[in-house]
Amino acid sequence: MSNSNINMPKSLKKLIVSLQEVNGLGYSQFESRLEEKLPSAKKKDIKSILIDQSLYNLTFHGTTSHSPRASTWHSRRVVSHLLSFYPEIGDDVLAESEIDFIKCMVLEGGIYKNVSRIDEVAKNGSGESQVVAANYCSIEVLRTLKGHKNSKLRKIYYTRIGPVECLDEMLSDRLADIRCDGITRAPFAYEKLNNLTKEIARAPFTALVEKISFEYLPMLLANRNIKNSWISKIIERRMNLGR
Repeated sequence: MSNSNINMPKSLKKLIVSLQEVNGLGYSQFESRLEEKLPSAKKKDIKSILIDQSLYNLTFHGTTSHSPRASTWHSRRVVSHLLSFYPEIGDDVLAESEIDFIKCMVLEGGIYKNVSRIDEVAKNGSGESQVVAANYCSIEVLRTLKGHKNSKLRKIYYTRIGPVECLDEMLSDRLADIRCDGITRAPFAYEKLNNLTKEIARAPFTALVEKISFEYLPMLLANRNIKNSWISKIIERRMNLGR
Protein backbone atom coordinates (compact mmCIF):
# COMPACT_ATOMS: atom_id res chain seq x y z
CA MET A 1 0.00 0.00 0.00
CA SER A 2 1.26 3.49 -0.80
CA ASN A 3 1.36 6.29 1.75
CA SER A 4 -1.59 7.92 -0.01
CA ASN A 5 -3.77 5.05 1.14
CA ILE A 6 -2.81 5.02 4.84
CA ASN A 7 -6.22 6.42 5.83
CA MET A 8 -8.07 3.78 3.86
CA PRO A 9 -10.62 1.76 5.90
CA LYS A 10 -9.19 -1.54 7.15
CA SER A 11 -11.92 -3.54 5.43
CA LEU A 12 -11.05 -1.93 2.07
CA LYS A 13 -7.34 -2.55 2.57
CA LYS A 14 -8.08 -6.19 3.37
CA LEU A 15 -10.23 -6.58 0.26
CA ILE A 16 -7.62 -5.00 -2.00
CA VAL A 17 -4.87 -7.26 -0.63
CA SER A 18 -7.10 -10.30 -1.08
CA LEU A 19 -7.90 -9.38 -4.66
CA GLN A 20 -4.23 -8.72 -5.39
CA GLU A 21 -3.42 -12.22 -4.18
CA VAL A 22 -6.20 -13.79 -6.23
CA ASN A 23 -5.25 -11.81 -9.32
CA GLY A 24 -1.78 -13.33 -9.25
CA LEU A 25 -3.02 -16.93 -9.25
CA GLY A 26 -3.08 -19.28 -12.22
CA TYR A 27 -6.27 -20.41 -13.94
CA SER A 28 -6.59 -23.62 -11.92
CA GLN A 29 -6.72 -21.83 -8.55
CA PHE A 30 -8.24 -18.52 -9.58
CA GLU A 31 -11.97 -19.28 -9.47
CA SER A 32 -12.02 -21.23 -6.20
CA ARG A 33 -9.86 -18.72 -4.32
CA LEU A 34 -11.95 -15.84 -5.60
CA GLU A 35 -15.10 -17.45 -4.22
CA GLU A 36 -13.33 -17.84 -0.86
CA LYS A 37 -12.22 -14.22 -0.63
CA LEU A 38 -15.36 -12.32 -1.59
CA PRO A 39 -18.22 -13.45 0.73
CA SER A 40 -17.06 -11.19 3.56
CA ALA A 41 -16.51 -8.13 1.35
CA LYS A 42 -18.52 -5.03 2.21
CA LYS A 43 -20.66 -3.38 -0.43
CA LYS A 44 -19.12 0.05 0.13
CA ASP A 45 -15.61 -1.38 -0.37
CA ILE A 46 -16.54 -3.15 -3.59
CA LYS A 47 -18.18 0.04 -4.80
CA SER A 48 -15.03 2.03 -4.04
CA ILE A 49 -12.85 -0.27 -6.16
CA LEU A 50 -15.29 -0.23 -9.07
CA ILE A 51 -15.68 3.56 -9.05
CA ASP A 52 -12.26 4.98 -8.12
CA GLN A 53 -9.61 4.64 -10.85
CA SER A 54 -6.70 4.88 -8.40
CA LEU A 55 -8.12 2.12 -6.20
CA TYR A 56 -8.79 -0.06 -9.22
CA ASN A 57 -5.21 0.45 -10.42
CA LEU A 58 -3.88 -0.36 -6.96
CA THR A 59 -5.87 -3.58 -6.94
CA PHE A 60 -5.13 -4.86 -10.43
CA HIS A 61 -2.16 -3.14 -12.07
CA GLY A 62 1.29 -4.54 -11.41
CA THR A 63 -0.03 -7.27 -9.12
CA THR A 64 0.53 -10.18 -11.50
CA SER A 65 3.16 -11.63 -13.82
CA HIS A 66 0.52 -12.76 -16.30
CA SER A 67 0.61 -11.66 -19.92
CA PRO A 68 -1.44 -8.52 -20.74
CA ARG A 69 -4.16 -10.72 -22.26
CA ALA A 70 -4.33 -12.99 -19.21
CA SER A 71 -4.27 -9.98 -16.86
CA THR A 72 -7.22 -8.47 -18.67
CA TRP A 73 -9.12 -11.77 -18.39
CA HIS A 74 -8.38 -12.00 -14.66
CA SER A 75 -9.42 -8.43 -13.89
CA ARG A 76 -12.66 -8.78 -15.86
CA ARG A 77 -13.51 -12.01 -14.08
CA VAL A 78 -12.89 -10.36 -10.72
CA VAL A 79 -15.02 -7.35 -11.65
CA SER A 80 -17.80 -9.68 -12.81
CA HIS A 81 -17.72 -11.46 -9.43
CA LEU A 82 -17.72 -8.16 -7.54
CA LEU A 83 -20.77 -6.97 -9.44
CA SER A 84 -22.61 -10.24 -8.89
CA PHE A 85 -22.38 -9.86 -5.11
CA TYR A 86 -24.18 -6.52 -5.09
CA PRO A 87 -25.94 -5.91 -8.46
CA GLU A 88 -27.48 -2.70 -7.13
CA ILE A 89 -24.01 -1.14 -7.28
CA GLY A 90 -24.49 -1.01 -11.05
CA ASP A 91 -26.51 2.21 -10.84
CA ASP A 92 -23.73 3.88 -8.86
CA VAL A 93 -21.08 2.62 -11.26
CA LEU A 94 -22.91 4.12 -14.25
CA ALA A 95 -23.38 7.42 -12.45
CA GLU A 96 -19.99 7.77 -10.78
CA SER A 97 -17.31 5.36 -12.05
CA GLU A 98 -14.11 6.66 -13.60
CA ILE A 99 -13.47 3.25 -15.19
CA ASP A 100 -15.04 3.02 -18.61
CA PHE A 101 -14.76 -0.72 -19.25
CA ILE A 102 -16.60 -1.47 -15.99
CA LYS A 103 -19.43 0.81 -17.07
CA CYS A 104 -19.52 -1.16 -20.34
CA MET A 105 -19.81 -4.41 -18.40
CA VAL A 106 -22.68 -3.02 -16.35
CA LEU A 107 -24.53 -1.84 -19.46
CA GLU A 108 -23.96 -5.03 -21.45
CA GLY A 109 -25.00 -7.18 -18.50
CA GLY A 110 -28.04 -5.09 -17.57
CA ILE A 111 -26.72 -4.75 -14.03
CA TYR A 112 -28.84 -1.85 -12.79
CA LYS A 113 -32.12 -1.20 -11.02
CA ASN A 114 -33.25 1.69 -13.22
CA VAL A 115 -33.18 1.20 -17.00
CA SER A 116 -33.15 4.98 -17.50
CA ARG A 117 -29.46 4.86 -16.58
CA ILE A 118 -28.88 3.81 -20.18
CA ASP A 119 -30.25 7.13 -21.41
CA GLU A 120 -28.09 9.05 -18.95
CA VAL A 121 -24.88 7.40 -20.17
CA ALA A 122 -25.84 7.75 -23.84
CA LYS A 123 -26.60 11.45 -23.43
CA ASN A 124 -23.94 12.58 -20.95
CA GLY A 125 -21.29 9.86 -20.99
CA SER A 126 -18.08 9.44 -22.93
CA GLY A 127 -15.80 6.72 -24.21
CA GLU A 128 -16.86 3.23 -25.17
CA SER A 129 -19.58 3.10 -22.50
CA GLN A 130 -21.44 5.90 -24.29
CA VAL A 131 -21.20 3.89 -27.50
CA VAL A 132 -22.63 0.81 -25.77
CA ALA A 133 -25.45 2.88 -24.25
CA ALA A 134 -26.30 4.40 -27.64
CA ASN A 135 -27.21 0.92 -28.89
CA TYR A 136 -29.95 0.59 -26.27
CA CYS A 137 -31.07 4.12 -25.34
CA SER A 138 -34.44 5.64 -26.13
CA ILE A 139 -35.03 7.12 -29.58
CA GLU A 140 -35.53 10.49 -27.91
CA VAL A 141 -32.00 10.45 -26.52
CA LEU A 142 -30.62 8.84 -29.67
CA ARG A 143 -31.77 11.85 -31.68
CA THR A 144 -29.59 14.13 -29.53
CA LEU A 145 -26.56 12.25 -30.88
CA LYS A 146 -27.18 13.37 -34.46
CA GLY A 147 -23.97 14.76 -35.93
CA HIS A 148 -21.89 13.71 -32.91
CA LYS A 149 -18.12 14.05 -33.34
CA ASN A 150 -17.67 10.38 -32.40
CA SER A 151 -18.07 8.43 -35.63
CA LYS A 152 -19.11 5.27 -33.73
CA LEU A 153 -22.05 7.16 -32.24
CA ARG A 154 -23.03 8.60 -35.62
CA LYS A 155 -22.97 5.13 -37.16
CA ILE A 156 -25.23 3.79 -34.41
CA TYR A 157 -27.53 6.77 -34.89
CA TYR A 158 -27.88 6.13 -38.63
CA THR A 159 -28.30 2.39 -38.16
CA ARG A 160 -31.07 2.76 -35.59
CA ILE A 161 -32.88 5.73 -37.14
CA GLY A 162 -32.54 4.26 -40.62
CA PRO A 163 -31.93 5.59 -44.15
CA VAL A 164 -35.61 6.35 -44.78
CA GLU A 165 -35.23 9.32 -42.44
CA CYS A 166 -31.58 10.28 -42.81
CA LEU A 167 -30.25 9.00 -46.15
CA ASP A 168 -28.97 12.39 -47.32
CA GLU A 169 -27.04 12.90 -44.08
CA MET A 170 -25.46 9.46 -44.49
CA LEU A 171 -24.34 10.29 -48.01
CA SER A 172 -22.56 13.44 -46.83
CA ASP A 173 -21.05 12.06 -43.62
CA ARG A 174 -17.28 12.37 -43.21
CA LEU A 175 -16.87 8.68 -42.36
CA ALA A 176 -16.41 6.48 -45.43
CA ASP A 177 -18.20 3.51 -43.85
CA ILE A 178 -21.31 5.60 -43.27
CA ARG A 179 -21.24 7.01 -46.82
CA CYS A 180 -20.89 3.47 -48.13
CA ASP A 181 -23.90 2.34 -46.09
CA GLY A 182 -25.87 5.30 -47.43
CA ILE A 183 -24.99 4.58 -51.05
CA THR A 184 -25.82 0.91 -50.59
CA ARG A 185 -29.27 1.75 -49.17
CA ALA A 186 -29.99 4.52 -51.69
CA PRO A 187 -32.39 3.86 -54.57
CA PHE A 188 -30.84 3.19 -57.97
CA ALA A 189 -30.03 6.47 -59.76
CA TYR A 190 -30.89 8.47 -56.62
CA GLU A 191 -30.34 12.14 -57.46
CA LYS A 192 -28.05 12.89 -54.51
CA LEU A 193 -25.59 10.26 -55.75
CA ASN A 194 -24.71 12.53 -58.63
CA ASN A 195 -22.89 14.80 -56.16
CA LEU A 196 -20.49 12.03 -55.15
CA THR A 197 -18.46 11.62 -58.33
CA LYS A 198 -15.32 12.86 -56.54
CA GLU A 199 -15.57 10.21 -53.82
CA ILE A 200 -12.03 8.95 -53.10
CA ALA A 201 -12.63 6.18 -50.54
CA ARG A 202 -12.63 2.76 -52.20
CA ALA A 203 -15.67 1.13 -50.54
CA PRO A 204 -18.21 3.94 -51.11
CA PHE A 205 -16.89 4.53 -54.63
CA THR A 206 -17.35 0.86 -55.51
CA ALA A 207 -20.96 1.03 -54.29
CA LEU A 208 -21.45 4.28 -56.21
CA VAL A 209 -20.40 2.70 -59.51
CA GLU A 210 -23.30 0.28 -59.18
CA LYS A 211 -25.88 2.90 -58.17
CA ILE A 212 -25.24 6.22 -59.91
CA SER A 213 -27.42 7.14 -62.90
CA PHE A 214 -26.02 6.11 -66.27
CA GLU A 215 -25.73 9.71 -67.48
CA TYR A 216 -23.25 10.48 -64.68
CA LEU A 217 -21.24 7.29 -65.10
CA PRO A 218 -18.66 8.90 -67.48
CA MET A 219 -17.82 11.43 -64.76
CA LEU A 220 -16.40 8.58 -62.69
CA LEU A 221 -13.77 7.81 -65.30
CA ALA A 222 -11.52 10.61 -64.00
CA ASN A 223 -11.60 9.23 -60.46
CA ARG A 224 -8.38 7.58 -59.22
CA ASN A 225 -10.33 4.52 -58.06
CA ILE A 226 -10.89 3.60 -61.69
CA LYS A 227 -7.35 2.18 -61.70
CA ASN A 228 -8.67 -0.75 -59.70
CA SER A 229 -9.33 -3.59 -62.15
CA TRP A 230 -12.48 -4.79 -60.35
CA ILE A 231 -14.03 -1.32 -60.38
CA SER A 232 -13.11 -0.70 -64.01
CA LYS A 233 -14.81 -3.97 -64.98
CA ILE A 234 -18.01 -2.88 -63.20
CA ILE A 235 -18.02 0.42 -65.09
CA GLU A 236 -17.26 -1.33 -68.38
CA ARG A 237 -20.14 -3.73 -67.81
CA ARG A 238 -22.58 -0.88 -67.18
CA MET A 239 -21.31 1.02 -70.19
CA ASN A 240 -21.85 -2.03 -72.38
CA LEU A 241 -25.37 -2.47 -70.98
CA GLY A 242 -26.14 1.18 -71.65
CA ARG A 243 -27.84 1.65 -68.27
